[in-house]
Amino acid sequence: MLLLLTACPGSSSEDGDEPVSPVPSPTPTPTSDKPTLKIYIFPPSRPAITRADDLGYVDSSVEENKIHNIHVWVFERDESDLDHNSLDNSLLVGYVSLGNLTLSETGNSEVTMEITERFAEKIMNNLPRPRVDVYVAANVTSANSGISFANLTQKGTTTEGQLKDILIESNYFGLTTPVQGVPADGLPMSGVLKDQAISGTSPVFRVGERLQNVQLVRAVSKIRFVFCMSSSNNDKVAVNEIELNDGMIPQGEYLFLTDDYNKVTPKWRITDNYVSDKKTLLSPSGTIVKKNDDPYSYSYDGKMTGQEYEDLINEGIADDKLSDLGTVYLRESNKALAGVINYAITPYGSVTQNEKTKTSYSMRNVGDFSRNHTWIVYGYFVTNGDLKINVVELKNWESSEADREIHNW
Repeated sequence: MLLLLTACPGSSSEDGDEPVSPVPSPTPTPTSDKPTLKIYIFPPSRPAITRADDLGYVDSSVEENKIHNIHVWVFERDESDLDHNSLDNSLLVGYVSLGNLTLSETGNSEVTMEITERFAEKIMNNLPRPRVDVYVAANVTSANSGISFANLTQKGTTTEGQLKDILIESNYFGLTTPVQGVPADGLPMSGVLKDQAISGTSPVFRVGERLQNVQLVRAVSKIRFVFCMSSSNNDKVAVNEIELNDGMIPQGEYLFLTDDYNKVTPKWRITDNYVSDKKTLLSPSGTIVKKNDDPYSYSYDGKMTGQEYEDLINEGIADDKLSDLGTVYLRESNKALAGVINYAITPYGSVTQNEKTKTSYSMRNVGDFSRNHTWIVYGYFVTNGDLKINVVELKNWESSEADREIHNW
């Protein structure tokens, strides 16, 4: 259920990119004699389905869910290629670029594009009708992903093969400069819907025999670090640095998922080489962690939903009982992420230099950091000054009966 969208000319809003001309050029209200194609897009939002023994979804923030710009491509499948491996032969039949959108949960998200007369005639005159693949990219710019679509949106030049293998470049959402907030142009998202029939009659057609949505998925995931210590501990504890081990994050991540992303494992789409150096995720610079009477009460109890636990953490931060040391957005990984937290203890009554120490943290399972997931690392100090780590993965699972991908934030 999303807001109705219409195509507007000159609508690309990518900072630093050349303006792109939609192909064919859209009009604010397509004229009745022009063949048009409607595509429905579902934003990354709260899912309808979770697995019973999992923590389930957590809400995204307004900024995480905001759509700044969107690109939509429709390709006619090459039916002569029985295995559909030669995507370079799939013909572009429509493209549209829109900016400053609001995808909400209160209406249908309907993107309308003009299509070529040739394709419209083929739809009407051929049985069975041709089938199409749809690609959607949102918030993908040269500034936040190192990707420009300026050379991929000229009439007749874009192929499905060109889009399929586009990479978010190594300097973006990797570890060169960890991304600690939502970029000004948003978090990159993408969606793919393949092998769809064309329905409707001239001049208005739509993708899918039934109502089919292109599910947008955020191409990145996030880690959140939260700390506190017991009020009964008279020591002072400061977190100085949080590191991620080497070999954890892939050098490259493909923007678009495969169409069987949620049907097979592994559930990621990355290159085979990894960042080789240990990297600093956060540098709190000696931040003294806050105290409360019951640090254990903020540990996950094994019963709460993901949203209930997130709400508990947010309440503790608002009440000045927990220290939120920051959130980092990274590209997906097929590794069980692990790293080190460096901290210092100033014993009660001591005037000597802080006692430097460290502890490790680790994700439970390989592959839990696939795109569009969130991970909370909660650490608390008790009477002996040791840091206890409570690691919580808040992730989604798809029901086998579901037609579209369901994600948790």
